[in-house]
Amino acid sequence: MVRKGGPRRPRGSRDEETVRAVNRLLVERPLDITQLRKVAAIRGLVSDSLRARVWPVLLGVEAPLAGEGTTFAARAAAGHKDSNVVACDVERSLWSFTEGWSEEERAAKRAALRRVLDAAVGGNASGVFYYQGLHDIAAVLLFVLGSELAAYRTLRALASTHLRDCTRPDLGAATETLSLLYPILEQCDPELYGYLQGLQEPALEVPYFALSWYMTWFAHDVPSLGQIARLFDLFLSSHPLMPLYVAAVAIKGNRQQVLACGADGLAAYDTLKRMRFLQPGQPTADELAQQAAALYQAVPPAQLARQRGIQLEHSAAIDAYLSCGRWHVPAEPRAARRRFAQQTVLQLQALLRGQPSKAASKAVGVGTAAGSQRRAAVAAAVLTSVTGLAAMGALLLAQLQAGNWGPR
Repeated sequence: MVRKGGPRRPRGSRDEETVRAVNRLLVERPLDITQLRKVAAIRGLVSDSLRARVWPVLLGVEAPLAGEGTTFAARAAAGHKDSNVVACDVERSLWSFTEGWSEEERAAKRAALRRVLDAAVGGNASGVFYYQGLHDIAAVLLFVLGSELAAYRTLRALASTHLRDCTRPDLGAATETLSLLYPILEQCDPELYGYLQGLQEPALEVPYFALSWYMTWFAHDVPSLGQIARLFDLFLSSHPLMPLYVAAVAIKGNRQQVLACGADGLAAYDTLKRMRFLQPGQPTADELAQQAAALYQAVPPAQLARQRGIQLEHSAAIDAYLSCGRWHVPAEPRAARRRFAQQTVLQLQALLRGQPSKAASKAVGVGTAAGSQRRAAVAAAVLTSVTGLAAMGALLLAQLQAGNWGPR
């Protein structure tokens, strides 16, 4: 059995330095997760054995949970509403990664992939849904990490962080984020951006051609496991919208083919849709990762959205934040958080300004010093307990201050 992972590059001094640096970071305490992310993103992790140790650490899922094996088996065996879709997607998968395998070997790997997907999606109480293309990401995790449990643990973490906009009930959030791609492209190739905008082609108005790249982390379009794993080093270490930066750099790497379409907008769209990556003469996976990381540092997505007046109401990824060195994504998008904040503000307003019933007045002690303390305690509890997001608390406080709410 031969696994297709692309040509193996000789282990040079740079790779050896990377291995030593990563090994040192993994044993040091406290763990410097920020430096580990930087090494993974910029230098790459050079081998699957190193990735199997580092990828789970980047997401904070390196330690197995008690009874995890039993939970995994139960979830893998249980059906869910997308079971048939998963089965169909898996049946068509793994061809590029299993060249030279027998049908029995390929079937066994597909069965493992299906168990990972069913367990990660089925029985999930956090509103995580399967989407076509998630199997491409899961396949890379399964091959690189080497075990179903590790792939399942990592995929579950990604489904609620980096891939959260994609694992919602519909693709509204994922397609909304595509509005950032052209502004990112303008930062790295103004001429190509101007050309595409000048075509005024309806098919190019929203860059739907990049949706697969974003939702599969290019795993559907790059056949070499070694190359796609290098891009995963970057994505697992970075802001969830980093695939859009890689997309912009990749488009720039194909600029001659796109510009050759002249005034034919449909031809330009077709060229972009059929674009191939990591071909001779194009940026390597290392170069794509490094250029995309530099582009992100120059114009992070939130900053770019503000500059261009882009409102992402359904995307939670735009508000991703670092906590303890790892990337996290709010559970709900801005629109949902705004509605929740408004409802909470109205409840506070009714509590602090309203005229409650006699029974309610007696319960909270309206008109007494104790009542004022209780109402203040309720307000503080709402602000600090009802959500873990600092931004929500800041929003509520600002509205409270703007309205001068409080006992009169």
